[in-house]
Amino acid sequence: MNMLDDVWLSRLLDIAYAGCHKGCVAEARTIYERVLLLKPGHVPALIGLGFSHLVVGEHDRAEAILRAVLSEHADDADARCMLGLCLAMQKKEEGLALLSSLQEREDAAGRLAGNLLKDFCKA
Repeated sequence: MNMLDDVWLSRLLDIAYAGCHKGCVAEARTIYERVLLLKPGHVPALIGLGFSHLVVGEHDRAEAILRAVLSEHADDADARCMLGLCLAMQKKEEGLALLSSLQEREDAAGRLAGNLLKDFCKA
């Protein structure tokens, strides 16, 4: 059996993501970093690590991580959406453009991008 099968990996990443939302950023980063030790370059863990920086206002670090992911996986919708959020939070036009390019997708990234655009347009 694989040391960390896909089901457990998904659960760990869900826990880390929830931790970011609840303010347990250090614990979430530990999970992301440990997953990356076991699975170097794992895109969802890298995106989560970027998100962990984003939620505490470390926009430059989040942007660097997300751009690095996209340099290897240019079409990853989740990374593009998270980078769009990061840039929009910094009031960079590129962020809204990224989110706009995703909002018509019929997946989680598309729904999130659409909701984020609505929120940013209200502000």
